[in-house]
Amino acid sequence: MRMIRLLCALVLACTACSTSPAEKAAENKPCTPGFTCTTLRVPLDRQRPDGPSLDLAVIAADNVDAPRGVLLLLTGGPGQPGVPLLPNLRRNLHPDVLREYRLVMFDQRGTGPDGINCPALQETVGGSDFLTPPATAVDDCAQHIGSAAGYYGTPDTVDDIEQLRQFLKVDRLTIDGTSYGSFTAAQYGLKYPGQVRALVLDSVVPHKGFDPMGVDLMAASAGVLKEACRQDPACTTDPVADVAWLVQHVVSGTDLMESLAVASLNSVNPSLKGIPAILNSARNGDHSGLKELLERTTSKGLSYDTLSAGLHMATLCSDLRFPWSGKPDRKTALDDAVRRLDPKELYPYDVATARDQLMIQGCLRWPADRVSTYPAAQELTPRTLILHGTNDLFCPLDWAKWEKAHARDAELVVVPGSGHSVQRDPRGKAAVREFLLDN
Repeated sequence: MRMIRLLCALVLACTACSTSPAEKAAENKPCTPGFTCTTLRVPLDRQRPDGPSLDLAVIAADNVDAPRGVLLLLTGGPGQPGVPLLPNLRRNLHPDVLREYRLVMFDQRGTGPDGINCPALQETVGGSDFLTPPATAVDDCAQHIGSAAGYYGTPDTVDDIEQLRQFLKVDRLTIDGTSYGSFTAAQYGLKYPGQVRALVLDSVVPHKGFDPMGVDLMAASAGVLKEACRQDPACTTDPVADVAWLVQHVVSGTDLMESLAVASLNSVNPSLKGIPAILNSARNGDHSGLKELLERTTSKGLSYDTLSAGLHMATLCSDLRFPWSGKPDRKTALDDAVRRLDPKELYPYDVATARDQLMIQGCLRWPADRVSTYPAAQELTPRTLILHGTNDLFCPLDWAKWEKAHARDAELVVVPGSGHSVQRDPRGKAAVREFLLDN
């Protein structure tokens, strides 16, 4: 889900953890110093335990007797692996946390070197939530995955995590998930509350799901842009009005949503400094800065083992609820839903932006083999920390507020001026340390 994402400036490491098919899985293998790499074999379809299986790479710290147990980090996307990103992401955790917990990551099904690779889709949309995918690329990807396409939903990954817990021989997990990882963590907490010690949900995707047309995200972007302008003394323009004009006259809304969202990553430009000036210059005829922004802040160019576009599509199309759900004529159902949209609720974007979202145009063509089913419980019961940045253009702050309202024991920490992936911000890192070491 939109989930998601940590898309930029990710240093891939731990290459020694990758193994060839012939080397997979009988015993643990040293990899990054202080960690051991191994493989978890899971059934593709849990209703057919003797059917096809998947081998998921796992990396675990060697402090097996850590006093506070296992801390499982979940990455975003959907489509990011875990094992190669550990050297980068563990820097977001305070050394005290790494001493007190046994840090574990794994490559969720369909990710990493052995994950889903759809070359045409990967080339055209990379890890994007927004860019409109070519129809042929979507069709080729669905054909490539074939009958397995319906077995990459979040509930499948949730059950993989439960198998991982049993594999690690621990009673409970503490789970820290960012973006789409927050959705997965919450879904695990809903289905297996007794196996959860605590949750950290960073840059929240709400466990109820979200509108794949992106209506709430488009509406929230106006407030983020206005606040970013107020925080910058050099900003003297109206970036919201400029975005609206550019979407009508210069650039597609999906392309602009993509670039502004990527810019809001804490690894890129969470303050959005300089962006209002670029938008205003483009409105006044100088498109050079806008062109550079669109080329620089994009999810395109990511390789499948960094963020799999095919897995991204397979998960979203299983997980989300679409206007055509349960209806025989998808296009007619979509057209009806588009006609009901209120342009005022989409501003500064427009109806075309909603219709052309990756999730809409991709999943419109995706085979409806299997739809994700979720736990009946809708209240999170584990102790939970929710982190959100005010400048996040991937996930609206309202999503984090909804999550807190639907959790029994949750604290919401909103970090002013921070963007997507709050644990990259020292203030977010400090909040996680306090929460995880509190008791």
